[in-house]
Order: sequence, then C-alpha cells, then structure tokens
Amino acid sequence: MTDTSGFIISTQEKISVDSIFKKLEDEKKKKEFRVVSFESLFKLLDENEQDLIKRLLKVNPLEFGFKGKFYGIQEVPTDLVEITNQQYRLKEETKAIDTQFLPQETSSAYEKLNQSLFNDTKKKLLVLSGYRSPAYQAFVFLWYLKEYEFDFTKTLKRAALPGYSEHGFPDRQAIDFITEDGSPSEKDPENFEKTVEYTWLTENANKFNFHLTNPRDNQLGTMYEPWHWAYVK
Repeated sequence: MTDTSGFIISTQEKISVDSIFKKLEDEKKKKEFRVVSFESLFKLLDENEQDLIKRLLKVNPLEFGFKGKFYGIQEVPTDLVEITNQQYRLKEETKAIDTQFLPQETSSAYEKLNQSLFNDTKKKLLVLSGYRSPAYQAFVFLWYLKEYEFDFTKTLKRAALPGYSEHGFPDRQAIDFITEDGSPSEKDPENFEKTVEYTWLTENANKFNFHLTNPRDNQLGTMYEPWHWAYVK
C-alpha cells in the first residue's frame, strides 16, 4: 500500500482505477455519460471498483487542505440544455468540443453574457465543461488522481470530489470557458488571463451573475483557474 499525502491507496485500488477507465472507454464517449447517475455507473462496475468510489465519497477533503463548501450529492437537473456544435481553432487545427450541458437558467445567462461580449469585442466564449453529475465527477477525480500519480492532496487542488464541485451544483453552476482560439491550453492554462475575453469577464461578468470562484491565491486550497466562472443565483 502507498501513502500519498495522507490518503492510503492500495495496489488493488490502483488496479481498480485502470479497470474503471478500461470499462468506461466507450461509455465516456457518449454525451449521456456526463449526466450519469451513481446507480447507472455502478451497474457497469464490479464490487472492488464500486467500493473505491464509495470510499472517495466518504472522504472529508477538509483534512487535506481543501476549504471549499460541501454542496451535497444533488440530483441531475431535469431542465438541462445541450450545448452542441462548438469548435475552436488551435494551431491551425479545428477541434470539436463534446456536447455539454447547462441548467436552463444558467444557459440563458450564458447566452446573454456571450452576446454582450460579442457586441463589445467581436469574440465569443465556448463552454469547455458545464454541468457534470456527481457520478461523472467521481470519474473526473479518478482521472486526475492517476494523472498526479495518486497524490491525493495535489489532486484536490485541481479537481473537487463529488458533492464539492460547482459543476454539479445548479444553484452555483460552474462553466469552464475556452476561447475560439483554444485558450486555456493544457500546456499553459493560465494564459487565459492574458486574453481579451478574460479582461472583459473581469469587468462585466458580474452583471450577468457570473463570478470567478477560484482566483489567484484563493483561500479554498484550489489552484488558480481564470477560466472557471460560476453562475450564482
């Protein structure tokens, strides 16, 4: 067993992570997977894989330096709007964004914000990631956990556990924006703050009830995410 920053991960659990990703390889390509329920997710997994996710749900991230709020495991909203046909350009290559979802009220606010942005700058913001069900958030967390070599504390700075993510809480719905020029990029995510779109957001987003909730040097124990804005009712 390996102790990675206070969270003990067994060899079997590491095997389970790999097994989960392999089993869900086809499922994650489906747009419905972003709104999957735990009940549906667990039907695809064996007992060991289910137990790993259930153990994650019992973790108190406050013990690992995370200081955000617990929003609870919310039901998937029934008024989700599909955001489709989004594309951006990166190094002369056109890239498509998978179908995203937003609650109706957030979607309407996003459209108004985007129209105002376009009127002022002739630019638009795309939804790179919108609503994510708590079950899908568990999948996202496991992906980053492996990406960060099972360092639990480091992972919590990048991805929230289910129930703690604004992406799964419609009353404080988060959107990860991306520009039509492909910013932020994986190699340099903070370059988003250098864009015209980010400057406009800092001056105007609050008028549409969008707020930057992971600012630089924040007190939540999370990394700086200039692209992450939450629609707060």
